[in-house]
Amino acid sequence: MNERALSAIQQAFACAPSLAAVIDGRARYRLYEAQSRVVKSGETVTSAFLIIKGRAHEMALALDGRMMLMQDFGPGDLFGEATILGDHVSTEEVIAVEATEAGQFRSQDLISLIENYGCVALAFSRLMTQRLRQTRRRLVEGATLSAAGRIHAELLRQARAGGDNRISPAPVLTEFALLVQSTRETVSRTI
Repeated sequence: MNERALSAIQQAFACAPSLAAVIDGRARYRLYEAQSRVVKSGETVTSAFLIIKGRAHEMALALDGRMMLMQDFGPGDLFGEATILGDHVSTEEVIAVEATEAGQFRSQDLISLIENYGCVALAFSRLMTQRLRQTRRRLVEGATLSAAGRIHAELLRQARAGGDNRISPAPVLTEFALLVQSTRETVSRTI
């Protein structure tokens, strides 16, 4: 068994090691090279993914051609959770930012795990609630704040997330700009 995978499963589902081993048995593990696509826009998605090692970004293409960072995924993060509602065509792309290992779970396997294990169902409920809150926050900030205001709000959010009002390591300005729907130049000037 892959200890790193078991650790990521325990983190994602807040479960006991024995259940992590059961969940591990349902996963198919894949390696993705840096800058490769994990999920392509326009393809039918039939699986959810759990990042074991590495990082990936969920990106959306705006109508004007700009790329927008929707989510940043790291070890222990799940994505593709909408597959529990059935197969769907992805409107976003998930791109491996660095070499990434991910466990892939077929939608039928996820539904079975959710039906049989309360901690898995609870993990998905928390995940969907968190994503809904983030989406709502971005919608409100996009409508009510200037670019500089969105940058300040995100800096404050990241500083508070660390617990000591510090951001470490310093954010990559290009990625930060995607996150707040601005340009690298505006982010640099504002910071």
